[in-house]
Amino acid sequence: MLAAAAAAAGVGAGVLPGPGARAFRGLWASGTIPGRMRTHPVFLRLEGRRCVVVGGDMPVLAKAKACLEAGAEVTVIAPEVSTDLAGIRRLARAYRPGDLAGAFLAYASARDPELIRRLADEAERERVLLNVIDVPEACTFIAPAVVRRGELQIAIGTGGSSPGLAARLRGELEAQIGPEYAPFVAILGAVRAALAGEPARAEVVSELLGSPLLDLVRQGRRAEIDALLASVAGDGCTLARLGIAFGGET
Repeated sequence: MLAAAAAAAGVGAGVLPGPGARAFRGLWASGTIPGRMRTHPVFLRLEGRRCVVVGGDMPVLAKAKACLEAGAEVTVIAPEVSTDLAGIRRLARAYRPGDLAGAFLAYASARDPELIRRLADEAERERVLLNVIDVPEACTFIAPAVVRRGELQIAIGTGGSSPGLAARLRGELEAQIGPEYAPFVAILGAVRAALAGEPARAEVVSELLGSPLLDLVRQGRRAEIDALLASVAGDGCTLARLGIAFGGET
């Protein structure tokens, strides 16, 4: 009888739920998670664009600061905030219809279903990209976990399936990809810019990528970096000529 009950409940033979066990909602026939979202990864250019943030807790204000760092014109709408908002405009009140008008992108921290519905409706009407933190069904984009090292950004997403996994992978990558990658990427970018229009540009950058440059940057060996740049990119190519502040310089 127990086996029959287990089969009726969709539990495999020999695996019975204990007292008070929570029923597990199974997968679709395709093996996917019900409601799985298909996404397309991109990096948005926010320079000079209006971004609106609704809510005042730490997670959503971190999004506000990230938008500001990307050059956006940011407005936070919240009766109270949990951190300093230097450089960010704030409206000290609750969200009102019309607050998203003219925005390119919006983040919100909300749990009230009616508020979420109004935000989603206005975002759709005004054609604003919307992310409601931890409410993926209300989002038109998913914010990934991000590893940042200067201009290097590595975004990790799971399509909303497991933000915890994305955060764990971010931590692992942060341990592997150290702060030396910020000046390393800056050097590569400066060399590419200096050689714009040169037929050998791709070859030079490829050679630098295969060289000891990253290790030299990690060890702070400026003279050897300059020597390597001169030998690969040309005699006039040095950190100073490229405008790269290195090793605590300004």
